[in-house]
Amino acid sequence: MLIRFHVSNFLSFDEEVELSMIPGKTRKHPGHVTKSEGRHDIDILRSAIIYGANASGKSNIVKAMAFAQELIVEGTHVKESIPRTRFKLKEETVNTPSKFEFEFKAGERCYIYGFELNRQRIYEEWLYEIRKTTETMLFERATGSSGETSIEFGKIDFKNEKEKDLFDLVAMGTRPNQLFLTESLERNIMHFDDVYKWFREKLIIIFPASKFIPLATIGTDQDLANMLINYLEQLGTGICGFELSEVDPEKEFPEDVINILLKSLQERDKNDDDSKMVFFGDPQDERYLAEIVDEELKAKKLTLRHQMSDSEQEILLGMAEESDGTRRLLDLLPGLANPNNEDKVYVVDELDRSLHPVLSHRLVKLFLENEVPESQLIATTHASHLLDQDLLRRDEVWFVEKDKKGASHVYSLEEYAPRNDKDIEKGYMAGRYGAIPILGNMSFATQEEE
Repeated sequence: MLIRFHVSNFLSFDEEVELSMIPGKTRKHPGHVTKSEGRHDIDILRSAIIYGANASGKSNIVKAMAFAQELIVEGTHVKESIPRTRFKLKEETVNTPSKFEFEFKAGERCYIYGFELNRQRIYEEWLYEIRKTTETMLFERATGSSGETSIEFGKIDFKNEKEKDLFDLVAMGTRPNQLFLTESLERNIMHFDDVYKWFREKLIIIFPASKFIPLATIGTDQDLANMLINYLEQLGTGICGFELSEVDPEKEFPEDVINILLKSLQERDKNDDDSKMVFFGDPQDERYLAEIVDEELKAKKLTLRHQMSDSEQEILLGMAEESDGTRRLLDLLPGLANPNNEDKVYVVDELDRSLHPVLSHRLVKLFLENEVPESQLIATTHASHLLDQDLLRRDEVWFVEKDKKGASHVYSLEEYAPRNDKDIEKGYMAGRYGAIPILGNMSFATQEEE
């Protein structure tokens, strides 16, 4: 679970901002809080819904998390520039590193992991294990001006001196543009595996154009398919089933796509990856599953069953034949309904994109009513109807607003402490909490010349 996220000097963020999942003083909706089980644990909120005007920077929170996640999971190549985008509306930020820091719970442990960087190097990197009142340093890394990396290790249970020497060797060999966390996993040092896996497997980021590939698994997981069909029928999509229909790869895909698929599948087999299949989407938004069977590329297309209106027959439609709203719903449901009871952090940019207001409200309600206490939803939206204290707590509502210098700031509705019976949607639309567009006098009429 995410506890806090900090970012500075990145995109529209100049000074450091914080998104916190620590509960405030409100006691409403106690089920929206994952309670600490031991005296060293931390109470954590299950959702954060983020509002802001267009170009306020709310999507940049998601982009900042995604940038950090990709750098951690994918790493960098030799002499490759780090693709950070600094805050460009102030000259001095050219020489100031960008900072990213995550405080999170992975399994039974809580960590702080962060780093500072520019396009050439990682300046600093740190990992701490934390409890309610204490912090234990695991490592701190610094990179000198000439590119040498030095890492100080803290409370790590080394098996012997030889293992300690290996850590020092990997630390010395970490490139200036590579994170030590990433390098250690690549060098088969597994001490920080739970930290790395949190970013790779637990943090799920969904942009408006993302194709949430786990949707394709409904063709191979019948229990998941049945549960999703139940939800889809309740939401009036007309979908009554799923099917994986076999297709001829040579007729369905261009040659370059086939080559990419073969390479990806061969690499998975070479690396002994548990998943021997590739799920992917094409530009038309069709979804496919590909695998190698008896040294031959096989592919299946995800199709959706609909009842014919004038007979007992059913028809199969591809994803591209569904509406934008239905496709968006299908991308979000596997996470928000959480039928497999997984403890994941779903970060969704523009939750309401292509969705009717009733549907977006129902999805958030569905997620918060789910009995998976360690799953989280963090979402940006313009859907003011979600500003309902019967749906959300005050500390689950966040706002992003730009100042006169073009820098984004992040703050919580909890700072305003509205009464529990207050209509916060009305207050937001009236500008009481900020984070709405400020419009001048506008007219599409052509002004007459004097």
